[in-house]
Amino acid sequence: MIGLYVHVPFCVKKCRYCDFPSYSGVESYINAYVDAVCREISLFTRGEQADTVYFGGGTPSLLRAGQIGSIMKCLEARFDIAADAEITVEANPDSVSRQYVRELAALGVNRMSLGIQSFDDGMLRFLGRVHTTDEGKRAVQAVWDGGVRNISIDLMYGLPGQTEEMVCADMEVLASLPVCHASIYSLIVEEHTPLWDDLRKGRCLLPNDEEIEQMGQAVHRAMHRLGFSHYEISSYAKDGCLSRHNCKYWQYEPYIGFGPSAHSFYHDERWANIANIPLYIRKAGREDAAAERVVIDRNRAVEDYCFLALRMRKGIDYADFRQRFGCSVEDEFTDVLHRLLSQKLLEVTPAGCRMTALGRDYGNYVFSQFIRE
Repeated sequence: MIGLYVHVPFCVKKCRYCDFPSYSGVESYINAYVDAVCREISLFTRGEQADTVYFGGGTPSLLRAGQIGSIMKCLEARFDIAADAEITVEANPDSVSRQYVRELAALGVNRMSLGIQSFDDGMLRFLGRVHTTDEGKRAVQAVWDGGVRNISIDLMYGLPGQTEEMVCADMEVLASLPVCHASIYSLIVEEHTPLWDDLRKGRCLLPNDEEIEQMGQAVHRAMHRLGFSHYEISSYAKDGCLSRHNCKYWQYEPYIGFGPSAHSFYHDERWANIANIPLYIRKAGREDAAAERVVIDRNRAVEDYCFLALRMRKGIDYADFRQRFGCSVEDEFTDVLHRLLSQKLLEVTPAGCRMTALGRDYGNYVFSQFIRE
């Protein structure tokens, strides 16, 4: 089955580290945006089966529940959505209330992902977040009390001014909350963001590599102690609470995205919608809203499959690879596998191979080895 993604590109305030396609101060477009998304959905061929729906952003919780409901009705009219589908809405803590969650739950939303990022008020101010630590904790409880029990939160480490002790304090707060999934990322500084500019001009400093590694190890120890499995490079889950939608990206399964800048992978083609909101609104459902399309040939497909699969703890499944591509992983990547195994960056599993702990520390290098000229 496929996954369905709806990109909501609105934010109250753009965070200092963010280079995602999201915009503040353009809420006047929301009504027209909802209509445009529904038009885009209505052009899709009926009947494809889907078992995940994900409203991402941006800040999807800036939409009223009724607006999310309108989009859901359009999706249900075009797609055969499974009765047990995972339906996720991302939210920022400042835009969540118990009543709002109840309204979403009534629409079928059964999972929420909260952009907490930190439980330290100083860090939140530095990052440009608009919520406080207490508001973050209250938002998690509001989701639980509103009837959605599959709760994920995002946290970050490796931030300027952050220490290992601060990261451990975040883990202690997480332990006190009814959370069953967490995405915990090491900060990646994207070019031309305000944070990138501050670092470039020496206004702040990142922790050194050793300190960041220690923070990551502290996260891993704490999450293991709390009963979470480390199932993907940045993702931890309790039993039965993996992000089914995100797993589609890593397991090379098809997904279709709607909304400005939304990405899709379907029938050996990848495409991305235009990011400009007014232009998207004008084009969606009336003409092609894609900014770019790429046909994935077999050579690209086997590369993508391998480095995406290695993001997950279970790694590459050799039998699944052979079933998909009609050859073995060894046929395609003999030298790469031999080298990475000898470097202790990969290890053999009963099903195939996966990254070692050392490999995860050098993940970008490992992934790059599967990209051929």
